This record gives sequence, C-alpha cells and structure tokens, in this order.
Amino acid sequence: MIGGTLRSYDPVHSEDCKEMEIGSGEKRFRHVSRRAGLLALMVAWTCVSAYGQKVTYDWDKDVDFTPYRTYAWVPDLPGKAATPSTDERIRGNIDVQLQLTGLKRVPPAQAALYVRYQVTTDKGQIASFNPDGQWRPSLSPDAKPSAGTTMKGSLIVDLYDRQMKKLVWRGIVSGAFESRQEVNYRINKGLSKLFTYYPPPPTK
Repeated sequence: MIGGTLRSYDPVHSEDCKEMEIGSGEKRFRHVSRRAGLLALMVAWTCVSAYGQKVTYDWDKDVDFTPYRTYAWVPDLPGKAATPSTDERIRGNIDVQLQLTGLKRVPPAQAALYVRYQVTTDKGQIASFNPDGQWRPSLSPDAKPSAGTTMKGSLIVDLYDRQMKKLVWRGIVSGAFESRQEVNYRINKGLSKLFTYYPPPPTK
C-alpha cells in the first residue's frame, strides 16, 4: 500500500497543479477586487450627486415668523407631481418637516399659513397661487432664483400668510426630478436640507 502510494505521487505534475490553483485564485481575486472597486465608485458617485443638489430659499424680510403656529394645505395644487404615490411622498415629507419646526396642521379656516408645492415643467416655469386675484404670489416684483439653481424638474415649496394673502417664504430643491433612479432619495434629502432654513432668521 505504501509503495503504491509513493509510485502514484508525481512531484512535477503536483507542483503544476498547485501553480494552476494559485494562478486561478489570483485571477478570481483580481476579478472580485475589480468588481468591488467599480461598486465602490458607483456608490461614491451616487452620494456625491445626491449631496451635491442645491437648495435655495427666500422670504419676506418684513414678516415676523415667530407668531406662526399652524398651517394647512391649499385646496388646489397646480403643478403637483403627476403620480399619486410621488404626490403623497412629497406631502408627507413636507408635513414631517413643518411639524419638526413646531407648526401644527389644522383645517384651512384655522391656519395661519397656507402651504403648497409644485414641480416645475421642462421650461422651469413656476405657477402662482392666486385663486381670487387678491393674493400676492411673489416675494418681490423682480424676485429670481439665485445663481446656479436648476429650475427644470425642481421642487418648489411655498408658504403663504393666509390673513395677508401673500407669499412669505419660498424654498427650491434644485433638480429633484432630474434622475428617475434617485428621485425618492433626492426628495427626502432635499426637503430635509431645505427646511433647516425655516424659520428664517429675524430681520435686524
């Protein structure tokens, strides 16, 4: 038995087998490493593009925001998201952000603020809220988005003083809908970032 075992052992071919195993192992390692590197690059690109989205805001400098305690959604929402699921996601996210600032949602007749949102068209046009022709839907006659703001496919959030019938705060999440693959992530992160600027600082 021992002799037969020794005769069947071929040191040359055995070493060849070891080298083949080591070589194939190195190829597998390089293949896995390459895939891991590409995956890491894709993840990094996604994070950069998501965190790189721009948010801007403006407000009426003559308004004191400290008395505001309640809000309601405007009855009509021109320019809202096309799909009910996206509309629900945006409204729910804005509700959460407003309530984190201390505002309480109430029926429209009891609200100090009216809130509305809209998704801009391909031309970046913003629809105004002026149901009876007596509302002031702009912060100023020459109000424009700040430099670098991408209006196409952006998410606009407006807050109106119900008693004064005028726009008092506007926030823009730039390019929230530019990527279908990242739209939910961009909405969530963009609105969370945007509402860190509400309420605005008091005017000195």
